[in-house]
Amino acid sequence: MPYEQLIESVELCAEDKIRGILDRANQDAENIKTETKGKDEIIKKRYLDAVKKTVDSARRKSIAKINEENHMRLIRAKDDVFKHAFAEAQKKLLLVRSQANYETIFRKLLQETILELEGEEILLHIDKRDENLCKRLLPELKLNHEIVTDITCAGGLNASTRDGKFIIFNTIESRLERAKVQIKLEIFAMLYGGQVGI
Repeated sequence: MPYEQLIESVELCAEDKIRGILDRANQDAENIKTETKGKDEIIKKRYLDAVKKTVDSARRKSIAKINEENHMRLIRAKDDVFKHAFAEAQKKLLLVRSQANYETIFRKLLQETILELEGEEILLHIDKRDENLCKRLLPELKLNHEIVTDITCAGGLNASTRDGKFIIFNTIESRLERAKVQIKLEIFAMLYGGQVGI
């Protein structure tokens, strides 16, 4: 075989091999593209799902935070209304002694207090300003208890057993405090569905 034919034959053979290698490379590239495309879609879906979960979680947390903030604003607003209402009630109750029906109020408070300590030797603790009223009411109610003018209050009285074991607080201020606690308990029960707390 002449030299040129040998070179031509080698070149043809090399070209065939090169073409075969390129065809295989192109086929491998296509296979890789096909495999990658399928995996790429899976990876994209996983990524989008993860992002969606993160966004949903962040959205739920934001909504929960906003709801909690609104709930706290509502509680503060109700507490402000509550405080304002009791401040106004306290102002009016501090003037109860000057009202025309104070004698009726004092009589009722006196009777309640005596009833609580029935059968005991009782000391009536009153404001000096109620001394004459109390002295006048005791005989009317057929009561004979010792009066001590040792408290200052908006009205009403306290009573104790002579030995001091039992004390009944029945002043306007103590009744207001009891009402305040009771109403606050009811408000908290409404706010928290029956869970009471202050």
